[in-house]
Order: sequence, then C-alpha cells, then structure tokens
Amino acid sequence: MSRPVLLDLFCGAGGAAMGYHRAGFDVVGVDIQAQPHYPFRFIQADAMTYPLAGFDAVHASPPCQDHTELAFGIGGRREPRQLIAHIGAERAA
Repeated sequence: MSRPVLLDLFCGAGGAAMGYHRAGFDVVGVDIQAQPHYPFRFIQADAMTYPLAGFDAVHASPPCQDHTELAFGIGGRREPRQLIAHIGAERAA
C-alpha cells in the first residue's frame, strides 16, 4: 500500500515535514528559497503559484513576519506581503 503524498508549501528547512513523514506521508517541499538541508524531495519554486493537483494533502505555512513586530524591522515598517490572506482566498478556489 502506498503512502499518501503531502505538499509542504513554504517548507523552509522542513520542521513540519518530519512530523507529517512520521505520521505516514511522503512529503514534497516547495519554497522560493533554496533549502539544501530539506530532508525530503524538494522543489525550489513559488509556493503561491505551485500546482496543487496530484497531492493527497497540502500544508501551507507562509511567513508571518508581516503580522508581528518584525514587520517594523530596522529602518521602519516595510511593505507587507500579506501571504496568509492570499493562501486562504486564492488557493481555496
């Protein structure tokens, strides 16, 4: 019997991926930044546009710095990306 395949969007170094793997998933990570130590199959791509078809489950954890004090950073507030709102609205369709 094959394991279900989970797409890990905004995967980073793979913190969530290991838990999903231990729970019985094969994991494929996608991140716009190179992740040389990601423990499973990794694809460097934009998570906002990566196709979702063919996966049994999707996990997405976009960066949340725009919603914290980190958004102010050195030199004042930077332009927010609002990735969290886009994940729910655009990808749900």
